[in-house]
Amino acid sequence: MATNVTEPKQTEPTASLENKDVSSTNTTVSSEILETTEDSHVDEGPHMVHLRQALHKTIKKCIGAARYTRFAKSYKFAHQKKPQALKSIVKQFSENLQSEIEKELELMITEENLVPLFNELDQQIKDAPPKSDTPAWRPSGNPERDITSHIMQAKLKEKERLQFLLKQVEDENVKLHEALLTRKQHLLKTQQEITDKLNMFEQAAEDCDKIPGTEIRHLLSNLVHNASN
Repeated sequence: MATNVTEPKQTEPTASLENKDVSSTNTTVSSEILETTEDSHVDEGPHMVHLRQALHKTIKKCIGAARYTRFAKSYKFAHQKKPQALKSIVKQFSENLQSEIEKELELMITEENLVPLFNELDQQIKDAPPKSDTPAWRPSGNPERDITSHIMQAKLKEKERLQFLLKQVEDENVKLHEALLTRKQHLLKTQQEITDKLNMFEQAAEDCDKIPGTEIRHLLSNLVHNASN
């Protein structure tokens, strides 16, 4: 009889050992990146620190989206037969992805020279004059009210300009009124002088009419005689 030789099943501890080696390698790489990052934090200002913290949170959030349940739905056969192996693969994928993203971000920060730029920004903020107690303008959430405040400033400037023009026109009107009053007074004075002279001539004519004609002729003859002598 032929003897059935049963092949020994491949045990999972070997795969687990390999996964542990890869995981330990990724942990070493991540620790090296963290050590490099910590060393670079020595001369970094608060803004650069905040940027790194924001990037770290973003990476964690993105990596957190790669949950095991998503892979289990896509790889049902692996989830059903070897869930532990799939979990290990997912973990390695997440760690490798995080490591690569951190490397790229560090490279970007170095190439773009962000650390000196943010340090310069911190220094400029530090050297800037203190802020005034007047709060800065912020939108209220009501567009009509916000636009009204901006339009009001323009209208106030226009009002000041119109008031200045009105003052100029009023001053010019006062000057014209004073000049007209002076001319009117001069005309009244001239009219009075003419009236006085007309009255004098009329009085002289009346006096002449009262003198008899013979006496006037006698006076004229005496004047002519005196003139001839």
